[in-house]
Amino acid sequence: MSKNIVIAGPGSLGKHVLDALLQSGQFNVTVFSRSPKLTLEGRGAIIRVVDYDDVSCLRAALRSAQADTILSFIVDLRNPNSTAQSHRNLLEAAVAEGITRFIPAEYANDVARFPTPPASEADKLHFREHARDVCRVHNIESTLVCNGIIMDFFLPRGRKKYFADLPPKFSSILPVNLEAEPSRVVILGNPKDKISMTMADDVARGVVRLLLVPRGGWDDITYFSGDRVSWEEAAEILGRVLHEQVERSYVTLEDLESEVDAARKEGDAVKVECAELRRAFGNGSEVLPTNAKCFEGMVTTKFEQVVRKYYGKEAS
Repeated sequence: MSKNIVIAGPGSLGKHVLDALLQSGQFNVTVFSRSPKLTLEGRGAIIRVVDYDDVSCLRAALRSAQADTILSFIVDLRNPNSTAQSHRNLLEAAVAEGITRFIPAEYANDVARFPTPPASEADKLHFREHARDVCRVHNIESTLVCNGIIMDFFLPRGRKKYFADLPPKFSSILPVNLEAEPSRVVILGNPKDKISMTMADDVARGVVRLLLVPRGGWDDITYFSGDRVSWEEAAEILGRVLHEQVERSYVTLEDLESEVDAARKEGDAVKVECAELRRAFGNGSEVLPTNAKCFEGMVTTKFEQVVRKYYGKEAS
């Protein structure tokens, strides 16, 4: 099992994982950040301000933490090239300091069947291949965590624990709009596809379970779905819980592909990202295989529970 954990890049999901690690009481946790994080200090984790452009700085920080495992959550959609180099530098430092386990920043769809990420995260594929090769050569155990859609994005605006609300320009991405009047669901792709979706807190608890697996027990890809719901079923759940007629519309996979092509021809980066994400929600890439064995017996939050808690009659 892992013991001394480094969280690199304590963003939204990273903060959920940090909470779960500290609550478990089974790990020593150090957080690497580009700047001081006053809100994280005093919670049981050590905060290290690091320069991801400086491998020697990263090596010193890893040595100080006596780290055996790195969990990366480094993401900067505004500067993907910088993110790519940060990951490479972090992995180089990890090799030099004898790190034994490494989980890159993935936490998304089925990367085995759909390896190409959206254009805004284009380097994920290249780093994924680079990390796989480096980890094999240096006997570093590594896995890619695939958890489907983060269900927190279905929560009302201002009610998410750590994730920011989607800006208006991305409002068309999510197939489920619970705050519209009436509520709307866009059935993307195959209406019967069981879409994998997981609350961030459940992803975090799953990471804890994964870290407790003895060394040598990880698969190359770790699949974890908190729930599996088709967009058609999502509309039925909304109607049942909200006691209202839910507006439904249908978009075929062919139409989703056409949206991507049109956005690329227009050259608008935001429209391209929105179209690519909508396509991912409808092309089967969010339909994940069976959960890894380490998650057996784990109780997770279901989509219907989220709807009832935040939008049903009992919502506070």
